[in-house]
Amino acid sequence: MSVSLLVMSLLLAAGSPADEHRELDAALEALSEGDFESALSRVDAGLRKTRDETRSARLLLVRGEAYAALRRYSQMEAAFAQALESDPDVRLEPERVQPTVVARFESLRERLRGELAVEVEPSGARLRLDGQPLGQSPWRGPVPIGTHTLDVDEGRTLLQVKVRPGRTEQVRVVLPPVASKEAPWSVPAFSVQARAALGLSPLSGVGLEAGARLAGTYVYGELNATVGRRFGASARLGAQAPKLVGPLTFSLSLDGYALGGPFLFGGGLSAGASLPLSSKLDLFVEVSGRLLPANASYGTAHLLGVTGLRFTPGG
Repeated sequence: MSVSLLVMSLLLAAGSPADEHRELDAALEALSEGDFESALSRVDAGLRKTRDETRSARLLLVRGEAYAALRRYSQMEAAFAQALESDPDVRLEPERVQPTVVARFESLRERLRGELAVEVEPSGARLRLDGQPLGQSPWRGPVPIGTHTLDVDEGRTLLQVKVRPGRTEQVRVVLPPVASKEAPWSVPAFSVQARAALGLSPLSGVGLEAGARLAGTYVYGELNATVGRRFGASARLGAQAPKLVGPLTFSLSLDGYALGGPFLFGGGLSAGASLPLSSKLDLFVEVSGRLLPANASYGTAHLLGVTGLRFTPGG
């Protein structure tokens, strides 16, 4: 046999989509006329010609309908099960098929199960199937057949997965890296803080500081008015680290000071940590070292312990 004849014979054996449709239409017509044996014969002919799973499922549904009309219910259920194996989403037409047959078909669909196996990189992602929680990846277990929506890591990836009866649907997902929620230069936010300062070396009295802070996520500036044994003001420029130990945030700043009576100017360095009490209120503690020119009433070096509350209205 020549190559051309061989190719032609294979094409004829496979059949064309038009032939497949004709067989399905002929089977449906025979079914409507009550010629159930002819309908079964047409279904067999159509199944030999098609490789399409959806068309195969529709032909197998017609086979199940014919067996139901002949009251051969075990063969009906076997045909319906084969149809769901070919296409787990296939459905009978309620306007054409008897309600009892539709009910038995849908009951079979509900009883059938397939297996879903999900692997996610990195592991530990939360999984939801059709809105219902499955657990964390990796996950494997039985699920109803049909097409489902798989939600990986709370909406980061949504997939449509088709689960067939008696088979395992393997799904592997590589999640994209998470974009940082905190930009190095975030939108500034104003905050107000009340600060109690206690001098340790030498004793400089207890003071209360209140001010407004223009704060970004990592860099901040402050201007404080101080009332204590000496009235004055401080300007601060510092950097704030991200949360490193649980909810704690650490900060470091360079400070400039101006004190009155007589005026003294100096500088210093502060390091501290803050703990959020709510979305808008933080408790903070600092150790602040100050260096100012000495005079009769004020020493050169000061070490202050500072604590207070910081309120950020837009926090």
